[in-house]
Amino acid sequence: METNNHLKFILGMALLISTLFVVFLIVKSNQIIDNMEVSQTKPVKVLILSGDTLNDQSWGGSLAYKGKLLVEEELNAEVEVIGDVNLSNDLTPIVKEYVENNYQLIIGHGREFSEPFYRIANQFKHTQFVTLHGEYVDKNLAVYTFNQREIEVVAGMAAALKTKTNKIGIIDTHDNDYSDWGGFPQGIKKIDTNIELIYEVVPERTDKSAAKHVTSNMIDNGIDVIYTRGNSYNQEVINFAKEKGGVYLIGYLEDQSYMAENAILTSVLNNIPYVYKTILKDHLKDTNMISEKRILDSNDGVYGLAPFGPMFTQEEITFLNNSKKQLNQ
Repeated sequence: METNNHLKFILGMALLISTLFVVFLIVKSNQIIDNMEVSQTKPVKVLILSGDTLNDQSWGGSLAYKGKLLVEEELNAEVEVIGDVNLSNDLTPIVKEYVENNYQLIIGHGREFSEPFYRIANQFKHTQFVTLHGEYVDKNLAVYTFNQREIEVVAGMAAALKTKTNKIGIIDTHDNDYSDWGGFPQGIKKIDTNIELIYEVVPERTDKSAAKHVTSNMIDNGIDVIYTRGNSYNQEVINFAKEKGGVYLIGYLEDQSYMAENAILTSVLNNIPYVYKTILKDHLKDTNMISEKRILDSNDGVYGLAPFGPMFTQEEITFLNNSKKQLNQ
C-alpha cells in the first residue's frame, strides 16, 4: 500500500512539474510573439516635402496633407509633412535631421524635387527617396508618375462638343509640348479636326495674376472653352471667366464644379493621396530600394473624370460615358 502511495506521489509531482513546464513554455512563447508583433507593428516613418503652403487648396498644399491622413489611417505609418520648402536651398540639413530620427522614406511632392533629391540621395544610402513625377532615378531614388491620357481624351471630346467659336485653350503649369502629350488634343480631334487649340504656360502655380492675364487674352481672342491645369490659380481663372460669361471651363485635380456649376464642363481628377498609398504599400512590401520610374494607371485609382455638367444633353453624356468605357477597355 505504501508503495502505491509513493508511486502516486511521484506521478503527481511529475504531472505537476510537467504542467508548470508547459505553462512556462506557453508564457515565454506569448512573450516572444508579443515582441515580434510589436516589432512588426512599429510604424514606418515617412517625411513629405512640399514647396507649397499646407493650408491652401493647392496641388502641393492640401493634397500633400490629405495624402498624410490617408496613409496614416489605412497603413502602418507615421507621416510628417513640411510645406514652404525653399528649393533654392540645399535640402541636406532637413533630410539629415529626419534620417537621424529614423525616417526611412522621404517623398518630394512634385517634379521640382527630382533633381535636388538626385544630388543628395547618395549621402543617405539606406533611405528611400521618391518624387511625384520627375525624371531622375538612382539606387535609392524612384519616381512615381501617371499619364492620364485616356481621361484627358474624353475631356477633350467634352470641350469640343461645347465650343461655338472652334477655339479651345489650355493653361498649364509645365510645358508639356501639348501636341505630343496628347490626350486632350486627341479628344478634340475625335470630334472636329478644324478646332484650333491654343496652349499657354503659367509655370508658377501660385501666380494668380499671370493666370488671370492669360485667361483674359484667351477670351479676347475668341476662346470659349478653357482647360486650366493649375489648381492653385484655377479659382482665379474660373471666377474671372464666370464674370466674363460665355466661357466654359474644365477643372483640374478635384471636382471644381462648386466654383461655377453652370460653367464647368467636367474636371480631370487626380487622386494624389492614392499615389502616396501606392508608394507606401510598395515600400512596406519590398525592403529593397526602388530605383525606377513607376507609371501608375487607372487601376491604381489615381485619376478619373468628374460628372459632366448640366450644359450637356443626356445624349451627349451617354456618348461621352461610352467613349470613356471604350478607352478603358
